[in-house]
Amino acid sequence: MDTGTHASTGTDTGTRSAPRTSADPQSGTGPGEAGRAERRTRIRDVAAAVFSADPAAVEAATDFEHDLDADSLLAVEFVVELEKALGVPLEVEQIPRLMSGLDRAYDEIARTAGW
Repeated sequence: MDTGTHASTGTDTGTRSAPRTSADPQSGTGPGEAGRAERRTRIRDVAAAVFSADPAAVEAATDFEHDLDADSLLAVEFVVELEKALGVPLEVEQIPRLMSGLDRAYDEIARTAGW
């Protein structure tokens, strides 16, 4: 079983929580493209708010650190806000992948959540 450090608390989790399913209301509308689009929009909106960026800039960014001038503190805030918005526990070790643009962030969260 994976172990790691919880992003919002910095504490050792010891184990990972069970992934949320697409039927979970915090995960989105459900299976299929509608659920994917809603979750992707949530991720984009969180990134826009945390990085003080226009949603179109988030869509175009391939690296939030470089394209949106996000530093390491904003990266941690981004992860914490993603956890709140999506109800998916994320690990600090995932930050580099979550900061690699909207599509890569979605893919990383989907893998973790089991969407």
